[in-house]
Amino acid sequence: MNKALTRNDGQLLKLLEGNIREHMQQVIVERGWEYFRKGYVRKVEVHDQHLLTGVVAGSELYAVSIDVMDFAYSRCTCPYDGFCKHMSAVFFAFCDHNQALHGTPESAYRRLTGLQPEPAPRAAVVVEQRGKAASTPGMDASPADWQAWMEQEYGDSWRVCRHSLHSLQPVLSALKGTSKDWDKKKQRLHWMNVILFVLDQAEQAIKAVDSFSRYYHEMSFVRMAEPWLEHYYTLVLELSPAEMLEDERDWADAVVGYAYNRALRKEQQLFDWPYIYLALCGKMSENRDWQQRELASMLASAGEQTETGDEQVNDSFIHTAIAMMYFFDGQDEEALAHFGKTDFRGSQKMVYTCAAQRLEEGDWEPFEAWMTYLYKHIYAIRSGRTVGPFLTLCRRADTDQPDNLKWTSYMTSLLPHSYSELTDHWFAQKKYEEWAELQMLIGALPDDLPIQDVREVSKVNPRVMMPLYHQAIDSWISSRNRQGYRMAVKQLKKLERIYKAEKEMDRWQVYITGIGRKYQRLRAFQEELWKGKIVT
Repeated sequence: MNKALTRNDGQLLKLLEGNIREHMQQVIVERGWEYFRKGYVRKVEVHDQHLLTGVVAGSELYAVSIDVMDFAYSRCTCPYDGFCKHMSAVFFAFCDHNQALHGTPESAYRRLTGLQPEPAPRAAVVVEQRGKAASTPGMDASPADWQAWMEQEYGDSWRVCRHSLHSLQPVLSALKGTSKDWDKKKQRLHWMNVILFVLDQAEQAIKAVDSFSRYYHEMSFVRMAEPWLEHYYTLVLELSPAEMLEDERDWADAVVGYAYNRALRKEQQLFDWPYIYLALCGKMSENRDWQQRELASMLASAGEQTETGDEQVNDSFIHTAIAMMYFFDGQDEEALAHFGKTDFRGSQKMVYTCAAQRLEEGDWEPFEAWMTYLYKHIYAIRSGRTVGPFLTLCRRADTDQPDNLKWTSYMTSLLPHSYSELTDHWFAQKKYEEWAELQMLIGALPDDLPIQDVREVSKVNPRVMMPLYHQAIDSWISSRNRQGYRMAVKQLKKLERIYKAEKEMDRWQVYITGIGRKYQRLRAFQEELWKGKIVT
């Protein structure tokens, strides 16, 4: 090893072993073991506490890079498309250097190939200290039984997440492994439930972090959990709600209920649980019976919240959920009515999703209603950060429906915050006159604009550049210093070329004569005009 190890390397090895178990075929693991045993691994290093690199000899030397926190980004320079034997060999070499932290490479190999059982995760050891662990439920057990078992076996996993979520990866891998022989449809739902359970453990872990360090831990935790969430959303898209059998629907309802109960909390949370819940609802709503039942449940919850007024319940989320259920059913007016009862800062992500879908469908009447709702809220709190998504929709709408002046009206009314987007949009649409008028309105100088844009406009429609140069020249002269006068002369030369290209040299002579007379008392400026051969 070329770099001293840290005390976190034991967790690094556990996490890496879990990644290999989950993503690498057993035959690849076995080939990597042979490469390690034959001494083909030439070098192993640790970087930034989560990046493992190595060099492995094969038909040539191959460089391996393993991102333990985000295994999907691991790479090898060999031709194999996927997680290869060279990565496996590097893992075993890493184990060999750290036997005190993770055991021998032989023991790791036996665990990965099933020759000996995997040691219980640390969280499970804590549970066993309280009492004898319950046996693992089978495929026929109910979601409630599984939930109770996971809480008993792994409910304390969050306690070892002091600085990172590394210790949760083995928990996730172990729980996924309990359903490796299940029917794929049911296994998919079980894995979704497992992912939410592990995310819930992360939520409990962040609460134990002191307020001074919370910000930095949040960034680390969220980054670590990104592949877990991505896998969850992938599994959601693979569901077939219309074809679900009764036991599959029970599992789906359990996952929905898990996400809903988390989203219902008003406390600050690490993950976007409302979105986690609604992403699943969007897919499940392909079954209209399910959608109607869930909507009825949401409406009942809203009524109960009105009566009880529980301050711990996120009533804004409830109305967001109702709005989305109406949207899934094509009832946009009802959806907008309930979005009106939400905190826009929290619900705007879903509102944009609705508007974008109607735009994609070319359903202009409801799309205009969504945009009217968005504009009212965006204009009230307009800033460079908040207008971006709205302007993106406006640009697409103006491209698809150029005769509707509402879209450009929205964009211009949000100036100066919309300047950049509007500039790019009008230039892309080749609306050079509007583009030039916008630059004048903002007070942009030609030298401040992308040179390739100025060249294109000057070539295609040079006349629209004239007012821009006139404004820039006056601005530089008004600086009342020698450098400003030189810049004014530079702009005058460019303007002269445009007048010449347009065959309007008579107008140019009138203009330059007027400039000379207007500023005849500025001796330094007159000298620069003479040096630049603008006047003789």
